Amino acid sequence: MSNQHSSPFDDPSNPFQDPSITSALNANREDPSYHLEPDPSHERRQHHDDFTDTSFQQYSSDAPDPFSTDQDQKILVEDSPSSGLGGSSTSNNNSPSYDAREEALRRKERELAQREADLENRRRNQNRPMANNFPPCFPIMYLDIPAEIPLEHQSTVWWLYREWLLFELTLVINFIACLCLLFSHPESVTSAPADLGVALTEMFTHTAASFFLWYRPVYNAYMKEVSLYYFFYFIFNGFHILYTFYMLVGIPSTGGAGLILVVTLFTDHYIITGILALLASICWFVMGVLAVWLYKRTYDHYKAEGHTFKDAKNDAYGRIGRSSTARDAAVNMALNSRN
Repeated sequence: MSNQHSSPFDDPSNPFQDPSITSALNANREDPSYHLEPDPSHERRQHHDDFTDTSFQQYSSDAPDPFSTDQDQKILVEDSPSSGLGGSSTSNNNSPSYDAREEALRRKERELAQREADLENRRRNQNRPMANNFPPCFPIMYLDIPAEIPLEHQSTVWWLYREWLLFELTLVINFIACLCLLFSHPESVTSAPADLGVALTEMFTHTAASFFLWYRPVYNAYMKEVSLYYFFYFIFNGFHILYTFYMLVGIPSTGGAGLILVVTLFTDHYIITGILALLASICWFVMGVLAVWLYKRTYDHYKAEGHTFKDAKNDAYGRIGRSSTARDAAVNMALNSRN
């Protein structure tokens, strides 16, 4: 007797084992009309999953990027270390221009930082009460070029200050020459007492007049950029320049130890007095040339900033209108005219 277990589907009485039914099922399976059509939504979902797949894949470094253009691939090839001598030569040729740009940017950054520091120092100094510091012997006002004058104009204002100091030194040397002339002069020079008196008067009066009429206005002009101050400087410093060359000539009885007096003294062999007069004449000449140069430099700056005579008039009218003294005078004149 066999112990082999037979399948229940091998039972001859099973209807699915009937040859006619089996052939019919196989024929229907091969008929295309019984096949299912693909679902379009299923295909779109599968296509979307391909792009949203978060799994990482390893690509070869030599494989091109499908999202990059041909130009990008060219740039990457030129910049890659494997590009050989061609890439290194390109970087070597462009490195000087890059270094120059970087240096220019750094220099500009330093200039901006310095300017911001200067503005901060000026703002800090302006907010703090200032003590009078000029003149040093008897301070009556405050003057500080590094704190009050913009950095780009400090050099010009320093030279204007040196011009004013040279003018004071010239007045002193001129007075000493006239003093020596009073005690040692030839008979042809009869104006020694008058020259001494005029030189002494000018040494005091012109010191204050030059400061308040042209140095202080130009100082305020560079500090505040006000057209009215520039016009004060142009007018009174113009007279100052004419006066300088007038004293250089050395006309008798004008208080000027100039060229006429120098020639007379050396002709009559008054050497010491002649040397002092010559030194005064040199100072008059140097100061006149310096004054003309600074006058021209200030005028160029005045034009470059766009100041006009109309602006100066408007500044003058505005200051007169803000002055209580001017308003009181105008009211008094109006009342007197009614009476």
